[in-house]
Amino acid sequence: MPAPPLCFDAVVFDLDGTLVATDRFWIDAARVGARRAFAELGIEPPMPTAAQWMSLVGLPLASGFARLFPDLPAAARARVQELCEEEEHAALRAGGAALLPGVERTLEELRARGVRLGVASNCGRAYLASMLDGLGLARWIEEARCLDSAGVAGKADMVAQVLDAFATRSAVMVGDRLGDRDAAWANGLPHVHLARGFAPEDEHVEAEAVIETMLDLVPRLERRAAWIERALEQLGAFGTRGPRTIGVTGPPGSGKSLFARDAARLLTARGARVEVVALDDHRHANAAADLASTAFVSAARPLDLLEHGYDVAAFLTRVERAARDGIALVQGSFLLHPALRPRLERVVHLDVDEATSLRRLAGRDVREHGPESLLVLRRHLLPAARAFDAWVPPREHADLVLDARNPLGD
Repeated sequence: MPAPPLCFDAVVFDLDGTLVATDRFWIDAARVGARRAFAELGIEPPMPTAAQWMSLVGLPLASGFARLFPDLPAAARARVQELCEEEEHAALRAGGAALLPGVERTLEELRARGVRLGVASNCGRAYLASMLDGLGLARWIEEARCLDSAGVAGKADMVAQVLDAFATRSAVMVGDRLGDRDAAWANGLPHVHLARGFAPEDEHVEAEAVIETMLDLVPRLERRAAWIERALEQLGAFGTRGPRTIGVTGPPGSGKSLFARDAARLLTARGARVEVVALDDHRHANAAADLASTAFVSAARPLDLLEHGYDVAAFLTRVERAARDGIALVQGSFLLHPALRPRLERVVHLDVDEATSLRRLAGRDVREHGPESLLVLRRHLLPAARAFDAWVPPREHADLVLDARNPLGD
């Protein structure tokens, strides 16, 4: 039996506590380095506990040492850090590092199934190289970024660069610390939190999914395909006389594009001929302002899409052509409009709250288009979507309404 499909192009991993068993070498190395530094500096500060040393894992070391030794002068603190890192590198050269259980098997399976793999780590260039080459992670990892990488100010920048290198937004971030989640969300990605990692007990990490070991990752990622397949089954898409036109709609940031893409892949895998048709491909240049029009809620004059936003004639012509050849899988924000809904046999509405829309679109658009893209979203697109849903309630006009707050599936 073939393995369930994976609906992700890429996975970006944190390094320490996610792929690497840092606790095998860091605590002892840090203690030795700290003792050397204390003796050299002629000081006797309290030695941090094992838990305190491990609390630094996954953070930029300079900020971690500042928190651990707040009373030391900056130069003395830098020397402690320097010798701790020196002992760490010595331990790595001696073979002290190891991958966490299940990592090799998981990375091997992901690569075998066509998923591209990257790393984003708050470490330095030398440490990253030792992990990629010394531990053999370079066998699977195509792109890796660290604090020494060009153009990087933090982990969010690292993730963004990996996504750019892979030329995809269909990705997930896996890590064990709050900073990993923040980097994922800053890029509009779902986050998988590895609970057995090195996050302190009081560090709560809200995430789209939580796994106990790395061996849980692939089965969790497979659940997105199962979620989409259930939706397609409810729409009758797998029947011999199934619909030839299926719409995927929802507010901005609901995940319409990737849902439609992945649904098309699942249908194609079952032998169907599918074309994805996007309403936004037929959008006028001034659509953002026009879509905020009160015409959305005017009973006397409903929105004339031909004038306010889209070339509907060209759009419907393309939908009809695609449906003649197979299945037209249509995605767009306003598919429940009376001018469009009768032309679609089935429609699924992806439901997300406005806070989720803003977070996702901030991660997706701000880096590329600048902060003004959020102003357009707040002032025009979200109010338009809100007014439209009030005018054409999705639960009354769609065949299926899905809670799409978690793109990993339920």
